[in-house]
Amino acid sequence: MLKKMLVIALLVLLNNGLCLAQEAPAVTETAAVVSEKIDPVFDEGWDRGVGKVTPEVLARFDADKNGELSVAEKETMKTTMRAERLAKFDTDGDGKISEAEKRVAKDARKEQKANKDKALAKFDTDGDGKLSDTERAAMKAERQKNKEKRLEKLDADGDGKLSEAEKEAGKKAAKDNKEKNGKALARFDTDGDGKLSDAERESMKAERQKNKEKKLEKFDADGDGTFSEAEKELSKKAAKEKKGKALEKFDKDGDGKLGETEKAAQKQQKMQNREQKQIREQKQNKEQKQNKEQKQNSQQKQNRQQKGKGK
Repeated sequence: MLKKMLVIALLVLLNNGLCLAQEAPAVTETAAVVSEKIDPVFDEGWDRGVGKVTPEVLARFDADKNGELSVAEKETMKTTMRAERLAKFDTDGDGKISEAEKRVAKDARKEQKANKDKALAKFDTDGDGKLSDTERAAMKAERQKNKEKRLEKLDADGDGKLSEAEKEAGKKAAKDNKEKNGKALARFDTDGDGKLSDAERESMKAERQKNKEKKLEKFDADGDGTFSEAEKELSKKAAKEKKGKALEKFDKDGDGKLGETEKAAQKQQKMQNREQKQIREQKQNKEQKQNKEQKQNSQQKQNRQQKGKGK
């Protein structure tokens, strides 16, 4: 009897061992499948905020409209958003994200976070660290207003939407504006903290106003204090000619634009011209002062002579 029980126990153990051995490959296989699905950009931090469903995301993926995302809806959301990001950043079209594309994606993520922080700082009026429905509505209203302004500015054919050419024109304008802001920062950020204080901003405004007045004095032909379309065109033409002269003088490699070295040479020339202008102005002021003093001395001498004759 004892031998029979031992045989049964041995058979049970062997059976369990075989079962475990059979299940092991399945676990390994599952792990391999999961590993293959992991994307270093999209899974290691990129989608970390997926659980925080915004109203916009909820409206987009809540198929049954019950006010929350089911497991299936969340999977649809993840799959869709990852596919969209892949389409956006997979520039070489090989179906995966290269190291260079990862850097672009991460930079975009940083920019997105910076924009989110700016929006939070601007519209989070109660300071609770998140946007309420009222605050979100205010943000949407301002964005819609900005969108309408952008459309009004860039919609050249007036069809109520932006064509690819108009979008490209908008991107170029934004790039130019960014470069312009960068130049303003480099020039007026006197304390070097990477932003303009109120005093620095006032200094910038004062110089821009001075330049505007000079421009008006030069191109405001009818003297009404504003630029008509014809006067604007004249100003643009003069600016284009000035740019052409700068290119002709400093574009040493002949590529039709100024590189960093060429810009540095142009800047150096401007500084020299400014210094020479200051020297000329100081000399003129000194001569004017001397002439004025000589005139005063001569007048005083004449007055004394006339006074002496009167005696």
